[in-house]
Amino acid sequence: MHNFDFSIDMSVLSRLRNHPGQSVNTQILGCACSIKIDIPHYLAALTTFYGTPKPLNINNAQQDSGITFNTSHFGLIIHFKEAVELQLHDDEMQMPASIKSLITEFGVLMIKNTFLSAQVRDVGHRNRFPHLKFHYDRSEAQSTVYSMYIRDPFDDEQRFPRIGSTLFIPNIVAYLQSLKEVNNARTTGKGVYSNYDLFMKEDMAEVIGHIAVEHGWDEPEGIGEISIIDNRTVLHASYHKDGHHPGYEIGVRYCC
Repeated sequence: MHNFDFSIDMSVLSRLRNHPGQSVNTQILGCACSIKIDIPHYLAALTTFYGTPKPLNINNAQQDSGITFNTSHFGLIIHFKEAVELQLHDDEMQMPASIKSLITEFGVLMIKNTFLSAQVRDVGHRNRFPHLKFHYDRSEAQSTVYSMYIRDPFDDEQRFPRIGSTLFIPNIVAYLQSLKEVNNARTTGKGVYSNYDLFMKEDMAEVIGHIAVEHGWDEPEGIGEISIIDNRTVLHASYHKDGHHPGYEIGVRYCC
């Protein structure tokens, strides 16, 4: 198992920030991988989506909602060239600061072609979230505010690609979309509500990859995948890609 450090070379992060549309080949823990940003220039993406019929004023949206937004680029995808066993938390569910830093900057961290050690593989539980019901798993009052979702490549069920995917949005998008859908029950108060039913009437091809990050869980058979979010800043929901079937329960554990 690779050790608890999960640092990305600062020059790689600088290159991603300066050229967010590019994929960068590098190494993490001595293992070859590619890194790319899922949705670059995120404020511009929100402006394109929500800037009609009048221009989007993100400062007003933050003030009116009481929701902070500071995401330049949304979603970071790390894809290892060969399968890598990682230690992403200790026995107390504490993650390294390097991972938390990536989540703070990019909102969602997705790692593909990886798996956790047998000693911690069964930690947590499994869940199947409702279709397009965006919510958080943990409140900011809890110590374990990070959610880690896992597809276990050694599991008889999860070794296969999943039918359903998981969507992620920053908190501010739940407010903006609720405004667009004229859902007064979700726009009259301050702060983030525990759940939102969103995008039911949207063309999801215009949503996914534009304002919502999707973890498709669609790597080939026997490939493990992990995604991690901070419940204080990002909401998630299941997405039934065929419109009907949710797929198997995904692994879930909570970290600090």
